[in-house]
Amino acid sequence: MSVDFLKTIRDTERECEEKIKKAEIDKNEAIMEAEKKAVLKLRDKEIKVKEEANKILSGVKERIDKEYAIMLNKFEKEQNELKEKAKQIEKKATDFIVSTIM
Repeated sequence: MSVDFLKTIRDTERECEEKIKKAEIDKNEAIMEAEKKAVLKLRDKEIKVKEEANKILSGVKERIDKEYAIMLNKFEKEQNELKEKAKQIEKKATDFIVSTIM
């Protein structure tokens, strides 16, 4: 009876060892699958973040272009006004010189 009992214990130990090994394999597979899913989610998030950043940068670029155009138009207007004033001053100077000479 003790031999059968020891044999039963040994068989039970082997079964437990096999179940422990299987559990470790299942655990490792679950960890790898979780890591794989995490990496894929991370890549998806990175792509979405880049897309959002590009949208924001595109909007900022548009605003900068509009502001630049406004500033350029203002500069050109001021430049034209200064050119007109310079022409008037030149005309007055020319008239003064001509009137002085004559």
